Amino acid sequence: MQEHDPKGTGELRGPSSFCISKAALETLIEYKASAYEICAYLTLAKYTDASGRLSPASVKAVNTATGGNKATIERAIERLQTMHVRRQGMQIGKKAAPVVDYGPIVWTREAWCNKTGEILVDGPTERGKIRYVLPDFDEPVEDRIWFGSNLVSGINGFLPLRELKNAGDVAARLLLLLYQVNDMGAWGGIEPFRGPYNRYEPVAEDAFLRGNARLIRAKRGGTVASGGSGSIFALAWGEKVNGDWWGKHKEAGGPCWRALEALESSGLIYEVVMVLNRDAKKQHFASGEEYSAIPEGAEPYYELDCRSQHGYKPVGEEGIGGATARTAGDCGSPVATEGGRLDGTYAAIVPRGYGAMVAGIFRVRFRVSNPKNVGVKDAWARIAENNRTAFEFMQRVRQSSGLEPLPPLRGTSTRAATLAQTETAPA
Repeated sequence: MQEHDPKGTGELRGPSSFCISKAALETLIEYKASAYEICAYLTLAKYTDASGRLSPASVKAVNTATGGNKATIERAIERLQTMHVRRQGMQIGKKAAPVVDYGPIVWTREAWCNKTGEILVDGPTERGKIRYVLPDFDEPVEDRIWFGSNLVSGINGFLPLRELKNAGDVAARLLLLLYQVNDMGAWGGIEPFRGPYNRYEPVAEDAFLRGNARLIRAKRGGTVASGGSGSIFALAWGEKVNGDWWGKHKEAGGPCWRALEALESSGLIYEVVMVLNRDAKKQHFASGEEYSAIPEGAEPYYELDCRSQHGYKPVGEEGIGGATARTAGDCGSPVATEGGRLDGTYAAIVPRGYGAMVAGIFRVRFRVSNPKNVGVKDAWARIAENNRTAFEFMQRVRQSSGLEPLPPLRGTSTRAATLAQTETAPA
């Protein structure tokens, strides 16, 4: 399903997007779908009509998106047709509730028409012929999992699904699961209580600045993720483990850590360093090491930086970390090492008495970006407003300390509009 011109011209409008049902995603995970199978399903879904069900895409479309072997793609699409959505039915009396089979997540045109009797209307050209049907399992559109269309079609010569295919099966399943817990409205990225996040540990005692300000200095300490039955890592790995899950995962070579690294290095996800509005909760790993965990009730306060391993910062997502670092240094509490070298330490400046911590939240790169989509414009406007408010407070701190004000944030007046547009930065 993609956004089309409401006048009925058939032309796409704005940065387009597509969706898949939660039932299909959960079935792909249940069947331990391979990277080829996931890439094939996403390609078929990207080219569906306005209903999100009818796809004219073929093996050639998947080959174009992935650079994959055509014979392997054919086998992948064939296996998708064997993946059935099964749900627990209603219990009657004392008998166990039956499992209801709702059919496969992909049907060929012929199989669907023979089964349902539905007459499918093709487009005016051969390219418009419907080849596959992807049932929606009666899920409302707003409940489905949404992707930016560039995940399939690529951008500036960069083909994301080719990278995903090469990243491997665990990485492909992990990416699907990360999209499922992506919450731009609340977190501006992947919800850290369900997905992984990067922890930042204090490197010095908090300092208190003029203007009733609290300064926190923190540096990245590693990635936090949940393991064990039902966790995103466990679902992505797909192995049944009794006992010490993390121990078995380590013995297997840490496949989920490698998958997360692959998604970062390929540019499919990236990190946004944020200040949250609660103090960190000290917890311990199984090894006994203490770390700074995100407490329940925490929310994003403002953004410091965007850290992309793919070599660029998306336009409008730079954060105000440069300004906080400069202010900390000007107030006598530098984040740079001797000689002025930056070592990845960040400065967070908040009003005195406020709870605050630094954390790295992952953000999927190819997400819904059209401001016409529900929630997109509001999410980016809120991020821009939070950054602007924090920057203005920092300017007051500088004034109280007798420091010259910093230049205004670049593009403040158009920030939300810029953030809401589809990405155009070189891959």
